Amino acid sequence: MVRRAPGTLGRRAGRAGPPMAGAVVVDARRTAYGRRGGVLSGWHPVDLAAELLAQLLEANKVDSALVDDVILGCTSQVGAQACNIARRAVLAAGWPESVPGVTVDRHAVSSTQAVHWAAQGVISGAQSLVVAGGVEVMTAVPLGAALAQPAIGKPYGLRLSERYRGRGGLLPPGLAAEAVARQWSLSREELDGWALASIDKALRAQKGPRPFIVSLPTVPAPAPSVPSRPARRVAKAMNRDEALERPWRHADVAALAPVYLDGGVVTAANMAAEGDGAAAVLVAAEETARTLGLVPKARFLSFATAGADPAAWPIAAVPATLTALARSGLSSSDVDRWYVYESSAAAVLAWAAATGVELGKVNVEGGELATTAPLGAAGAGLLASAVCGIAQSSNGFAVVCGAGEGGVGTACVLARYE
Repeated sequence: MVRRAPGTLGRRAGRAGPPMAGAVVVDARRTAYGRRGGVLSGWHPVDLAAELLAQLLEANKVDSALVDDVILGCTSQVGAQACNIARRAVLAAGWPESVPGVTVDRHAVSSTQAVHWAAQGVISGAQSLVVAGGVEVMTAVPLGAALAQPAIGKPYGLRLSERYRGRGGLLPPGLAAEAVARQWSLSREELDGWALASIDKALRAQKGPRPFIVSLPTVPAPAPSVPSRPARRVAKAMNRDEALERPWRHADVAALAPVYLDGGVVTAANMAAEGDGAAAVLVAAEETARTLGLVPKARFLSFATAGADPAAWPIAAVPATLTALARSGLSSSDVDRWYVYESSAAAVLAWAAATGVELGKVNVEGGELATTAPLGAAGAGLLASAVCGIAQSSNGFAVVCGAGEGGVGTACVLARYE
């Protein structure tokens, strides 16, 4: 395999400051996303994650015994997704029992947090090769499933409930989107316009090559528990996001009634739908990649995590973005691709207004409003899009950011590996 010298940031390296010690993205991939109850509904979450893990390493010809850890995000860790799904996916993929796994819950940014921790483990020198990402099969475990078990209590407690009682309590995603839209004076027309643009961009992107999307059968088949895996039958292979098969029309979007508030602005079109999917990123120390003959695609420049008001939790992406950008040494004008988690159109438009980023540079291949949002996988899925996108970008920098319920945002800055 081709060996390659350590990468640099080229002429802009001086502006960005010295890069952190050698955490690189070797590869980043995701499944196509299925609608809740759609073509991926036959997949058990463990099997879906295991299939992606196996394909990621097979594509890069990496021995699974070399993996130091597997970190997966998963939002609803009950039922089919309970009991540390990362570890169970490792075993289901047929990897050696010596490979550990851990599962992260930071709501919709669970998988980005998983990737950040993987990179930070590599930067610290504690690890050299980590697989990180996430999985969510919302057909099997829908949003709120963890709350539907009153016999074992609710995850609030007296003190938390009392703290937010006077402000209407902790809001569910739809009402949080309404709160953000009110705060930023966003109209129904603006929200619907962004949703339609997201769909249009995703449809156009789907016509071109999308090497970060793996092909998998819509109906899973058992895999052997040994490293050598025979070729799968993929007569009904899925490598396109299911939601894009039936795109929204402008008339359809305009006709929808508000879902959460009478007279509100949030509808089923401008709020991301639940979906099924998985995403994974192969993170390595630069020296490890060189030793294994791997050619990295991107380098991590900086990370940030931030909190914000839980009642308007999508805004948490704003301080995370600004902090990560400041730590990278770049200005917003240096970055020509921004990947912002589309929990709702309100989330993205408010983020852009607060950061001053041009909307033309945001989610240029579409986002979760078009593809659906498997919560535990969405962030790493965005990162897979970003790693592919910066290969064609002019400046070679990208930012991946988002926020999850409860008011926690994450962001990271990536540089094309050159």
